[in-house]
Amino acid sequence: MGLMDILMQAGGGTLLDQVAKQAGVNPDQAEDLIKNVGSAMFGQLKGRVESDKVDSSSLDDLLRDSKYVNMLERPERHLESPRMQEEGNDILSYITGSKKGSREVAKQVSEKTGFSASLIKSLLPMLAPLIIGSLSKGVQSGHVNLNPGGSKELGGLAGMLDFDHDGSIIDDVAGMAMKYIF
Repeated sequence: MGLMDILMQAGGGTLLDQVAKQAGVNPDQAEDLIKNVGSAMFGQLKGRVESDKVDSSSLDDLLRDSKYVNMLERPERHLESPRMQEEGNDILSYITGSKKGSREVAKQVSEKTGFSASLIKSLLPMLAPLIIGSLSKGVQSGHVNLNPGGSKELGGLAGMLDFDHDGSIIDDVAGMAMKYIF
């Protein structure tokens, strides 16, 4: 099961309904939004892990926190909690690195989906913990390895995103994004 599959199956599929309700769109449009936001955020994670200027230990800590996996079981609890909006913003800053990064994600998804950037921006903090939860669940289920043997220079999050263990995550994340965009 891929990371996007894990995300899309959150709450037995109730995530689609929750996002549709929150965004005022139908479930098919919500699915498109989730897939595009997920792909964009995975791309942001890739960029952050590949950067020499970023210490990914905070992201590693987030991925080890089981509460984000638990959110996947009952996303409606998370989505309805005002406290989680604040935590979602904190996680979003880890994923994108800055408010500018968040705006770039919103703009990118807006251009691909036709939905307004302001709508996308409102969904980002809501989905950010679930993105982390899907990565965490991938690790816990053994689908993603934190320390792949094939790459000594990639550890932590970079190692998780290096699915084929070739030492490069660009091909893996790009392939994952392309699979769900087209």
